[in-house]
Amino acid sequence: MCGRYTAAADLREVVTTLGVEEVIASLDQPQYNIAPTQLISAVRQDGEKRQLDLFSWGLQLDWANTKLTPSNLINARVESVTTKPSFREAAKYRRCLIPATGWYEWQSTIQSAGRKQPYYFSSSTNKVIAFAGIYEVNQKGVKSAAIITKNANEVVAPIHDRMPLILTENQFEDWLDPTANDSNSVVTAALSAIPPDLFGYPVSPEVNSARAQGAHLIQPSEPEPTQPSLFEA
Repeated sequence: MCGRYTAAADLREVVTTLGVEEVIASLDQPQYNIAPTQLISAVRQDGEKRQLDLFSWGLQLDWANTKLTPSNLINARVESVTTKPSFREAAKYRRCLIPATGWYEWQSTIQSAGRKQPYYFSSSTNKVIAFAGIYEVNQKGVKSAAIITKNANEVVAPIHDRMPLILTENQFEDWLDPTANDSNSVVTAALSAIPPDLFGYPVSPEVNSARAQGAHLIQPSEPEPTQPSLFEA
């Protein structure tokens, strides 16, 4: 799961990295703690133009029952995105790129006594990374998006078993192409992406609050003290 992430690059970096040709709307300030249902930037293909616009994080579906709230639909597992009713139409016709500079995951251990230690992951080579995403536009015209996740790689797996699907520049065009309706083929091709070099480290539990904001949130921090294990001698 990807439940918090950062988008702290300036607009020029996003536009250049993702090949944006038209900016409809964008985040006004660097965001160091984006939480579900908040506004996020995403790039979609609209005709001949690659557009950057604002979307609500968490799909808002006109037909969804009360259990499928936007907070439940912030992520789509790559293994089921082409078949699950909540995601399959978007995976076929409405794919997007979600620019980010990193994301948070939480680790829980026997020693943590129920507390979870937040970690921050980012790339050592790419200031802007592109999460694979899908989007919807409901009958009220509200635009919403979800991040696609995959099994964690060797860097992330010690902390969490899932991570965002990160696309490389040579995959952007095919992923965004609205005429490429064979979603199984498109998703399979996306899975071949080799993510940029990633690294992670513990950060302050202050990020646990969705109201927390600021560059200090991504600064390395000593892990929280933990209780001794019952099995320690």
